[in-house]
Amino acid sequence: MNEDQGPDDHFDRLSDELVTLIFNKVLDAKSLCRCSVVSKRFASLIPQTDNVSLVVPSSNSSKPNRGTFFIVFLKYLVGKLITKPLQFLYQTVVPKLSVNSEEDETYQFTTEVLRNFINIKRLSIQLPCHGDELGSKGTDYFLRWKAEFGRELESCVVLGATSFHRSSSTPSSHKKHKQLREPMSATDELKTRVVWMISCLIAASTRHWLLKQIIADRPMNPQSVMISDSSKQGRLIMGEEQFKELRRSMNPTAPVERTMVPAVRVKLWHVPVLELPASGRVMNGATLIVIRPAERTMKMESEDEGLGDCFEGEEEEEDLREAVREMLKVKKPYKIEMDSL
Repeated sequence: MNEDQGPDDHFDRLSDELVTLIFNKVLDAKSLCRCSVVSKRFASLIPQTDNVSLVVPSSNSSKPNRGTFFIVFLKYLVGKLITKPLQFLYQTVVPKLSVNSEEDETYQFTTEVLRNFINIKRLSIQLPCHGDELGSKGTDYFLRWKAEFGRELESCVVLGATSFHRSSSTPSSHKKHKQLREPMSATDELKTRVVWMISCLIAASTRHWLLKQIIADRPMNPQSVMISDSSKQGRLIMGEEQFKELRRSMNPTAPVERTMVPAVRVKLWHVPVLELPASGRVMNGATLIVIRPAERTMKMESEDEGLGDCFEGEEEEEDLREAVREMLKVKKPYKIEMDSL
């Protein structure tokens, strides 16, 4: 060691390739941005990081929370319009949600951070939640969804229940619950399921719109994209080819328009009480909803077999996989058609 130069920096002995590999393991975009101010070398290598995860902080705005109002309002409209086209419902709700300063803050924050990276291959964005969204922790419902997009919606799978808890009893007498179907049209159950479906579609299309805004400002071509939320309720997923399709569909000189949902066909499985023997849990009001564009429904039957993989990577992956398998044993799901929204 040369005393005039101070102690050796062993990190400098590492090659640029190895240092970049280390940065790719960091994932967190904000941490990587902080690392970039450590030295000129770090500042030159951080933009080459290809594995980036960004957690968007919750707004500090003191505006009143609109989540509860939205849920009540949505339920009211579904109750009034359940026998009418759902397009009116979507058009009524979405314009009210579009004027949202928090969406602007999310977009501004996300683009500000991501502009520090020029070689993103795997991008994960986690959006904030307020705690009273439909199906979030602390509310009455359990709700998980996954949506795949390219230029537009390709599929959306929703798994929900009015409660999801550990079984506190021995195997019950509900041995034939898998074949039972509640007369949903005569109760509030159908209204609740329609609320779930539309809520998830709105959330998914809003995230897709956010992604379109982000890539309109950046020449990025990732191999995978995931946009989730802090309550782990839903995930928007895109692969490399899907992203390329979206990129090709965008007009760089035109304003970015909100993502609309195409005409879809819906399959809905419902079991009043679903027992999961492997996990020892019980789902009350268990519901599985599969939404696909009408033009792709020829493949629906064969694709149903792989629905259990939709929740791969979730904290409760095995429980959710078992729930989907059990739900699919209900041979006659409800089928719904819906015009483009």
